[in-house]
Amino acid sequence: MAIELSGWIDKHYGTPITDLPDVADPSDVPPAMVAEQLRSTWGLHQKPIKSMLALLERRGVRVFSLPAADREIDAFSFKYEGRPFVFLNTSKTAERTRFDLAHELGHLVLHEAANMNLSRQIEQEAHDFAASFLVPADGLYAQVVGKLRLDDVFKLKKYWKVSALAMVERLYRLEFISEWNRRQWLIELSERGFRTAEPDGMQPEPSKFLTDLFKLAREDGWTSRTIADQLQESEQDLDALVFGLAMAAVPGGGQKSPAVTGHLRIVR
Repeated sequence: MAIELSGWIDKHYGTPITDLPDVADPSDVPPAMVAEQLRSTWGLHQKPIKSMLALLERRGVRVFSLPAADREIDAFSFKYEGRPFVFLNTSKTAERTRFDLAHELGHLVLHEAANMNLSRQIEQEAHDFAASFLVPADGLYAQVVGKLRLDDVFKLKKYWKVSALAMVERLYRLEFISEWNRRQWLIELSERGFRTAEPDGMQPEPSKFLTDLFKLAREDGWTSRTIADQLQESEQDLDALVFGLAMAAVPGGGQKSPAVTGHLRIVR
């Protein structure tokens, strides 16, 4: 259904082209280095990524939400006719969803030619890519001065927009903290509820691409029903695929649409 919807989008609207780098032989380059190179190529420098979802959408990645029935899966990705697709479990915290997006980006960049058998090595490579892409080492080295306390983790995780647990792991991998600190802090964070949630966390990142798409479609006379009919699917299934934005885009749905960003244009 996502492939059919993507085809419908490309038929009616001009959209960002796919802009992912080619890694000829990723086995020769550590995933962290590939992540750093990609940050440089995309002009992200050593700053936090404002929105992982918007970043991937601008680079031509089609990101969709998983229906509730399929949410035993965190996320997955693939390419179809050159177009990368990512599917997200939206029941997770915003911080963990960002990490899932970076993780799937790692798969798309590193493992296109690999046998995607979800081996432990492949998953670890995508994990290392995601950690470096979201929290670049040089940026963290420039930021951290002196001995760290657990309270510093909360400041750093908000700055880089990652979970507290991911921040502790990143600090440990870069040798800012000891194994003892890591274990003690993870225990304390678990006791505070950070293992299953993210207290005082971020708001979910919205899909700017799909929001703008449905705004343009509505102005052109399309409704979720007519789009679903074109795809020979139900409105409910369409809505589950697009973060609930299809129903919100129906005239009279009570949601004010934001201004169009210019990433979409009508194809005549």
